Amino acid sequence: MNKPLHILQVCGRLPYPPLDGGAIGIYNITRSLARRGHRITMATFGTDESRAERMRELCDVHLVHHDTSTRSRKIVLNLFSRFPVTMQKYQTPKMNALLESLCREARYDVVHVDHIHMSPYGALLQEQFGLPYVLREHNFETILHERFADAHQPPLLHAYLAMQARRLRRFETEQLAFPDVCTAITDEDAGRISEVSNVRVRVIPAGVDLEEFSPLDPNREEAAHVTIIGSLRWQPNLDAVRWFLDNIWPLFKAQESRAELSIVGESPPAWLKERKDPSIHIHGFVEDLRDLISRSTILVVPLRIGGGMRIKLLEYFALGKAVVATPVGAEGNRGKDDVHLMIREDPASFAAAMLTLVQQPEKRRQLGASARALVEQEYSWDVVAQQFEEAYNEAIAVRRGRTA
Repeated sequence: MNKPLHILQVCGRLPYPPLDGGAIGIYNITRSLARRGHRITMATFGTDESRAERMRELCDVHLVHHDTSTRSRKIVLNLFSRFPVTMQKYQTPKMNALLESLCREARYDVVHVDHIHMSPYGALLQEQFGLPYVLREHNFETILHERFADAHQPPLLHAYLAMQARRLRRFETEQLAFPDVCTAITDEDAGRISEVSNVRVRVIPAGVDLEEFSPLDPNREEAAHVTIIGSLRWQPNLDAVRWFLDNIWPLFKAQESRAELSIVGESPPAWLKERKDPSIHIHGFVEDLRDLISRSTILVVPLRIGGGMRIKLLEYFALGKAVVATPVGAEGNRGKDDVHLMIREDPASFAAAMLTLVQQPEKRRQLGASARALVEQEYSWDVVAQQFEEAYNEAIAVRRGRTA
């Protein structure tokens, strides 16, 4: 292991509890680095001291009280800005003041910034204090927003979303000029970053806790039980659920009379809860998903909008479950079609793949076993943490070379 470092980590929210992809990615990187002996100071937005105390078991946490929600007033005011609203709402002098205070009180070896939303703070610390700066791009955000705009065709909404995507492309391109090293989650995102910047890019994937997510008993599966899991606060997940219900579920249900669908995710909207179909079960937030996943015949990831890597897909792999996903849903990991999962794009082929897996238990188990072997080989969090150590030391060497 490399020598222990003092890392200043800057992120947009407390990653505890680690229940969605963004929080899982940040929490497990922090936990794995702490286990490897590094000292971490985290600066983030939040107000919940009880959650902060849980993170303080791993690192020193400093909270900035600042509203990062998207409100109508912010959207209206942003019409007159050159910055995308999703980036502007994270910028506040209160975070600048905290970071400057921390750097005057302690010596840090490197600053680690999670998400392009927080990247101006990394550039600030680099300029004012000469800190080596590593940016973790959890997604190439521009692609996500461009896909979101393309998926919404009402003229006024499409025009607004397209404008925000153009602003984001400019913002992301400008910010990528500053890091000493940028870490992308996927080869695809690394290529997109290299198209707009000369920044040094390392591909460091997301990971999965192989002990927590151990293979489930396939004998507990119920016939034709399909499950979708994902926070329903996130617009791409809402788009996926609506598209699946309108275009895929009717085709599958027409061929499989036993079909049951579970939709799991915090904050289900009224239009979803009011849907009248006895075969569809809206669970909202579920703290422990193992029982529901055990009973699921297959898991589906019908995303049309997204970027980076789906951590929940790695978790499904680790659990040994059969999965059907769209190309966007499967994007970013090394899972291969018909080897580790089934990847289908249009509604008819997606429904047909679901039907195949429901009717062929041996095919389900074969995919699940291959998927588990894949994550064991390539996606443990300890391997991810080791790769971050290498990125930090590269950034330190680059910064020393620039200031020598």
